[in-house]
Amino acid sequence: MNLYTVVLFIHAIAVLALTAALTLEAWVLFQLRRTMRPSDVQPWIVTMQPVAIAAITSLVIIYVTGAYLTESLHSWALAWPRVAVLEIVLFALLGAMTGRRMRAIRPYAPSETIIPSEWDALTQSAFLKVSLSARIWIVMGTTLLTAAKPDLRVSLLIVACSLILGPLFSFVSFGGRSTDSKVQAESR
Repeated sequence: MNLYTVVLFIHAIAVLALTAALTLEAWVLFQLRRTMRPSDVQPWIVTMQPVAIAAITSLVIIYVTGAYLTESLHSWALAWPRVAVLEIVLFALLGAMTGRRMRAIRPYAPSETIIPSEWDALTQSAFLKVSLSARIWIVMGTTLLTAAKPDLRVSLLIVACSLILGPLFSFVSFGGRSTDSKVQAESR
């Protein structure tokens, strides 16, 4: 086994870890959007810090190993690797803004010391859904870039489609408050 194969394997594992982190983030967001009280979200919100660390670590590994693989293939002169780096940076920016929002929610989780309307504003934020969906589509777009290795025009088209589909898919409803949780909250 040569170094290229090892790096490619590590790159693939990092992509899988990033995908798992996005899946866990989607689950936590689903739970956040269903809760009526901050204490209901405590089991879910505490998982976000390790998930965020795993996502950041995976993103760094993807960047480093991707750069090595691109250099090994002598592909930096092509458009798709530079566009893929742009997508990684965009992913990181959206992830940082989402992390900030999630850290704002975390202090309220163990207690009931927040006004319900403020809690709703924090947990029902459209930005959290848009960011998650956009990052999922950025991963898909970047995967397509690395598989297809297109020219600049097609690379930019792939990025544009990813950035359009991300927010569009965020309108798909998930994690709305269930009737059971509304009834439970009203009975208390």
